[in-house]
Amino acid sequence: MRLKIVILTVILFLGGLSGCGILNGSNETPASLSRTNFALGTFVTVSTPDTSAMAAAAFDRAFERLSEIEMIASAKNADSELFYVNQNAFKNDIAVSEELFFLLETGLYYSSLTNGAFDITLGSVVELWGIGTNAEFVRGKPDEPEISAAIENSGYEHLVLNENDRSVRFLREGLRIDLGALAKGYAADEMKRILVENGVTSAILDLGGDIHTIGNKNGAGWRIGITDPRSPGESCMVVRVFDKAVVTSGDYERFLIHEGVRYHHIFDARTGMPADSGIISATAIAESAMLADTLSTALFVMGAERAIEFMRIIEIAPTRLEIDYVLIDSDMNFYYSEGFYPELIE
Repeated sequence: MRLKIVILTVILFLGGLSGCGILNGSNETPASLSRTNFALGTFVTVSTPDTSAMAAAAFDRAFERLSEIEMIASAKNADSELFYVNQNAFKNDIAVSEELFFLLETGLYYSSLTNGAFDITLGSVVELWGIGTNAEFVRGKPDEPEISAAIENSGYEHLVLNENDRSVRFLREGLRIDLGALAKGYAADEMKRILVENGVTSAILDLGGDIHTIGNKNGAGWRIGITDPRSPGESCMVVRVFDKAVVTSGDYERFLIHEGVRYHHIFDARTGMPADSGIISATAIAESAMLADTLSTALFVMGAERAIEFMRIIEIAPTRLEIDYVLIDSDMNFYYSEGFYPELIE
């Protein structure tokens, strides 16, 4: 049977969220309370069937936490702590907050674990290409010397963290940290934590395609569709999750077309170019959105063979969380983690 190829967008089969819809014939009802803000460079929507004052107050606290994280971890906000670090940490030991140090330490761990398939020090590469910003329309594809210089100013081995004084130092003048996916996943985890601590038992969070769930929907789990990467608006499969995050990385999400060639926003640290691994969509499912976001990026860059082997042998210490994945390659082949069977849509 020929499977439809899918651009990896996550579509929620839940009313009230942008890009989402209720399945035909479904008895699920739309969320009753929903709120959307813009943060970390994307729209953040939280929805719940709970219409109580308690839930509304929990939403307030969760979105306040989101704002706090943006002021710590945004690479683009000139008032953020990370922005200051990026401007001042070359050959200087910059003391940072406990929370930013945790994010940097976590990012450095996963950068090393994935051998750079996920790399938090690609800020110079990201800035150079400018995909998803106005810059892409002004300059198009960067020149080879510019790309080479950006690669030279990247590499997690040039980031030094000192636990004793909680400081950060760069060994390359042009090195820039972009926590991107890690920060979004962390924000989703934190917002979920606050909602649960304040009594919310069923909700869904969407941080620009990073989906996190609380509890289940009408006792049957949350049905989350993974979109066809070459036919946005159509989904190729549905996964059902309970209290987990579903995060997809795909070449269709943000891209520019230059001289007839598509250049997407997920970069290979080895080349300074958009990753050309043969994978066009990678989805990771885990209890932690930060973990899922990190791994979906890494698996996309690795390509199918390397990604499958990596997931087979990996031991995500110290969390040891259960992780599932779905990969889609450019030949429309689907790869799943062992024992994981999503519902395919023909």
